[in-house]
Amino acid sequence: MSLDEFQEKMSCRRCGRPRIITRVSKPKTDLVKLYMRCPVHTSEVVYRMPLSLYDAASGIIREHVLLCRKCGQPVEITGQHAGKLSTKVRILCPEHGDGERLVNNSLFDPILAAVPAKAAPEAAVPTGTSKFCSSCGSPVPAPEAQFCHNCGASID
Repeated sequence: MSLDEFQEKMSCRRCGRPRIITRVSKPKTDLVKLYMRCPVHTSEVVYRMPLSLYDAASGIIREHVLLCRKCGQPVEITGQHAGKLSTKVRILCPEHGDGERLVNNSLFDPILAAVPAKAAPEAAVPTGTSKFCSSCGSPVPAPEAQFCHNCGASID
């Protein structure tokens, strides 16, 4: 599986909004489980990915871990508490308040150290993009997109 195919899995099939990763676990030595949900369609989706893809995808995973579960807007980390097997990451949405994410300890450092895909070099921005999100200002990768891939806001 390529990173492009993985990126597609990170969007809701029904509305195209980014899915929020609420938990990252490692049930087997060669497998990672991502528990995700759309802020609109609240049913949980579990995605299993090979551990070999995890490091390459950690920037994308970080972006989706750091989204508000209710509105899909970016959140900030306010604290963390490491347990025996996993770390609880406390987050804060300006609109909806506190929340938390649960990340397996062995998978936590790559997420924390990852550079989010949106902070990638300018060359990564698609050329010829003339539409920008009115909410966050990020470029819209496809002219037919209905929602911003970065913040989840509706594109006018």
